[in-house]
Amino acid sequence: MKQCDIPTSSQLEKRGMVWVIGAFVFCPCHLPITLSVLAMLLGGTATGLALRAHPFMAGTIVTTLWVAGTWRGLALVRSAQKYAASNG
Repeated sequence: MKQCDIPTSSQLEKRGMVWVIGAFVFCPCHLPITLSVLAMLLGGTATGLALRAHPFMAGTIVTTLWVAGTWRGLALVRSAQKYAASNG
């Protein structure tokens, strides 16, 4: 049976930074670009139709993704710092 390895503080910090950088794509300041790209990629599909019909709902979902991704990334970075401080 294989055991799960406990991540090091460096791995946690890198994982957190990936989350923050990934969340940057969904940043509300990029919302017009994000919605345009999503509409282009999803054009001709039922999801694309829903996106075009409900832009405010799509904006709310994109903003929620940004908040969740940023929060998760910062939480991982903070836990990496606590882990590094506790292990000297």
